[in-house]
Amino acid sequence: MSIEQSVEFWSHPKMPYVEIRRACQSRICYKSHSHSTFSIGAVDIGQSQFSSYFSSAQQIESGSLVVIPAHIEHSCNPLPDQAWTYQMMHLNADWVEKLLEELHIDAYSPIQSGNFPWLKSQIIKTADIYQAFSQLNLNLFDSNISILDKEQHLIEVLTGILLPSFTWKYLDLPKYHQKNLDELINYLNVENEFISLENLSHAMGLSRYAIIRLFKNNLGLTPHAYQLNKKINQARELLNHGEPIINVAHDLGFTDQSHFHRVFKAHTGVTPKQYQRN
Repeated sequence: MSIEQSVEFWSHPKMPYVEIRRACQSRICYKSHSHSTFSIGAVDIGQSQFSSYFSSAQQIESGSLVVIPAHIEHSCNPLPDQAWTYQMMHLNADWVEKLLEELHIDAYSPIQSGNFPWLKSQIIKTADIYQAFSQLNLNLFDSNISILDKEQHLIEVLTGILLPSFTWKYLDLPKYHQKNLDELINYLNVENEFISLENLSHAMGLSRYAIIRLFKNNLGLTPHAYQLNKKINQARELLNHGEPIINVAHDLGFTDQSHFHRVFKAHTGVTPKQYQRN
């Protein structure tokens, strides 16, 4: 990767609940996706288009923060023919819930939401909050700061500045056929291979159209996109634990390593090898 256009990650085995990405002068565009983590992003230079099935598209610029609760379908890409510099933090949802309990904020419950989106995303354009988030990431990347100091700073900034500043609003999702969707999700979680829409229809006794609408209305993704997204999130965890790339591709049901490579890069912006190396 050139100096002009680069991406780097930070994580640590003693702080497994947080991962950070920094991208400089990036022109990479991502497919629509979601994370099982609570995520916070910030635009440092340039502009980006934030899009989600659950909210209207918005253009964000330098100094803006984007707060993305778990399972919210979204994409955030640079404007056409432009590059942008940004930073992204992914936090384990259960870990965030405990922090909120300490703050007596009863807003976020992964247990209640399960595999489904629960809270609305939001965009914050406050200079002090952006500066606090940026300084936090700088400290986490700093190899001269001890891991104990990094953990303390993370908790201080999240509980003292960031989390109390967010607006917690629930999604107003349709409740019809919720039992059918639960059964579909459970079925896909058990199966290792990719399941076609036709086979899903036969297995669950629902029409193909009904299945598509259930996924789109509740998850913002089509059934196949949901399966790809789920497997890429699983792949990130396996790669973080040092699993060989060829084994990850095979175990997650991809046709070959090349197929896995293409899908992984479309969702994360980097190749599996780049992600694991960083």
